[in-house]
Amino acid sequence: MHIRKKIDFSRVFLYLVFGIACFCLSAIGKHTEPFALALTYAISAAGLSPAVAAFWYILSSILAWNKSVLLLYTGQALLLVFAFFIQSKLKPSPFVKAGILPLLALSIGLGLFVGFAPFTAYELPFQNFELIFLLSTVFTVALKALFRKFLRCKLRSDEQVFIILTLVLISMGLCQLFGVNAYMGISFFILLLFAYITKDASSCLCAFVLSLPPLLVYGTSPARFFLYGIAAALFIKSGRLAAVSAFLALFFGLGYLDGLYSYPTALLVHSLLSILLPCLLFILLPTPLLREMENKLVYYRERHLSRIAINRNRAAIGEQLFEIAAVFREIEATFSSFGTSEAQEAAKEYIRGCVLEETCKTCHDRQNCIEKGCFSDLDALINVGCQKGRVSLIDIPSRLAENCSNQSGVLYAVNRQIGDYKKYMTEADNAASGRSMLASQAQGVSAILKNLALEQSEPLRLYTDKERALTLALLGVGIVCTEVLIYGEEDNLTLSLITFGKSDVKKIAAVASHLFGITMMISERLALSQDKFCCILRKKPYYDAAFGVASAKKDGEQWSGDTHSVIKIDERRFLVALSDGMGSGEYAKRISESTISLLESFYRAKMPSELVLSTINKLLTFNKEETFACVDIAIVDLDSGSADIVKIGAPVGFILSGTTVKVLENHSLPLGILDALHPESAVYTLSENDVLLFVSDGITEAFGSATDLYEALRSIPAKNPQQLTDAL
Repeated sequence: MHIRKKIDFSRVFLYLVFGIACFCLSAIGKHTEPFALALTYAISAAGLSPAVAAFWYILSSILAWNKSVLLLYTGQALLLVFAFFIQSKLKPSPFVKAGILPLLALSIGLGLFVGFAPFTAYELPFQNFELIFLLSTVFTVALKALFRKFLRCKLRSDEQVFIILTLVLISMGLCQLFGVNAYMGISFFILLLFAYITKDASSCLCAFVLSLPPLLVYGTSPARFFLYGIAAALFIKSGRLAAVSAFLALFFGLGYLDGLYSYPTALLVHSLLSILLPCLLFILLPTPLLREMENKLVYYRERHLSRIAINRNRAAIGEQLFEIAAVFREIEATFSSFGTSEAQEAAKEYIRGCVLEETCKTCHDRQNCIEKGCFSDLDALINVGCQKGRVSLIDIPSRLAENCSNQSGVLYAVNRQIGDYKKYMTEADNAASGRSMLASQAQGVSAILKNLALEQSEPLRLYTDKERALTLALLGVGIVCTEVLIYGEEDNLTLSLITFGKSDVKKIAAVASHLFGITMMISERLALSQDKFCCILRKKPYYDAAFGVASAKKDGEQWSGDTHSVIKIDERRFLVALSDGMGSGEYAKRISESTISLLESFYRAKMPSELVLSTINKLLTFNKEETFACVDIAIVDLDSGSADIVKIGAPVGFILSGTTVKVLENHSLPLGILDALHPESAVYTLSENDVLLFVSDGITEAFGSATDLYEALRSIPAKNPQQLTDAL
């Protein structure tokens, strides 16, 4: 049986990179100093194979072309391999965890170098032995951070510094091995790639880091690299071709100033290839590959815990709302199952028993009536009486009339019991009406909770690209924004920002509006500290609304019976209502205010309009006194201008549009007169500068007729709602 072991190509690539790095570090020193030994120790300490690391380290000694150096490198490598091997076989202990054995092997290896290698010490505050020992610590921290944390979580500041130092040292060796032109070509490609992935000003920092190796090796000024970093940051947002064009223009411009075109042909070709090849390679990179790299960086920059916590809370709230909705649904089903038919039958059976007890129990013709089936005729008489409210001689069935000798007594007993029956059934009907109202309310609450549950259960969508773009856009206008969270649908986004300082909210809204292509407004601004604020932005409605109200009480009365309401249902809709309590004075005012309060509460809870009106109607009919109310209701959508208008027993209303006056009429009875309500409703689309006008009957009576009021409205300017109501 043959077992094929799968090749880990990522590990192979990693070892290849390590080999190149070993050669680069071996080329740094002028006296074959084993700087690569520090990297060999670090890569073994980071968890990779010490044997492979030792192989590359020994192979890098060929740069010295010296047998003594080869033997020295081999001895050092074997010492490290042996130390790491022994450490792997020992039981875990503080001694083993501290890595004392590999450190001891490293110290011995460096001692061998000091004792046997032909070199001259540099004029440094510390000798090469100490420097390499220090670099082993730096490289170990850097490699562990790269292997374990890179693109997984945020690196510490010291880890970032050590990684940069490691890359700078390796790049110095790269410059010495392959020359400055080769290094420049690699640097150009890295800078373009970095700029494309990050798309921010960090390209300048990357350019500065890339400028350090040639500065340390050849004394080259870092200013040129910094110019390339600025060009990358400015033009990469316009696309790869724009960034490459900027690089080429900058290269040839600086080359003209440096006398590049007077170089010998071979050197000129090398210089041109150092810019042309990386630019061409960058242009030819597949877009999906670049996009994947960009998304990975964005993903690992993202704060996921807060978004996960929000989604978990939303899901938990959604589940709870579903359970509560199910409870209200059961309440609705229970109340709906209770009827009045059982009560009616029970009441009729009770009447029958009372009549038989009073008139038939002692009657000498009782047996005769039983034999001839007259008692079924008595049931028919009771049914008729319950329907009519009273019975007379003409209602007595013929068979009962022929055989009953006490018809007047039967009629008297039936009518007396029907009076009690009417009172009982009135109470039963009221109870049934109350149950029906509660069932409707439970159904409405269940529907609202179910919609909320569906809305809350949906997880927040990711808008990481837009969040990053908004952060950069705000930074461009001088507003520092540390956190951005965007959620909602594309056409109804909500933006939450954390800003520092007293940022201009109008500027924030303007930047967000320009970036997303929709008009945004600051919905809330919460102070987190003296100089830290949370701004919440939402889509601004297309329309805005102004309101005007004017009223007067009837002569001789202390109170007006009319009440109005203007409330904001949500960010995009508002409610306007006018209630006219029948009559005048304090009682009419109380009825009117109750009606308006109920309307406000129900509509704020987003109950369906039909359910709201039927519930208020039933509540008013329960009152023992006559409580009627005429109501005008309009629910206006500020995005579309759509207005749902309901008129119940109210006088005419108007829509004023320029010089045109549209009359709104209705023929329904006021609230509280009948159990069944049939309101007249219509949908109108309001345009810019349109005015919706509701009036009570006091206005129409004062004008004498709707025609007079209509003519008066045509002569009053309607641009300012308050001026219009005052003039009216």
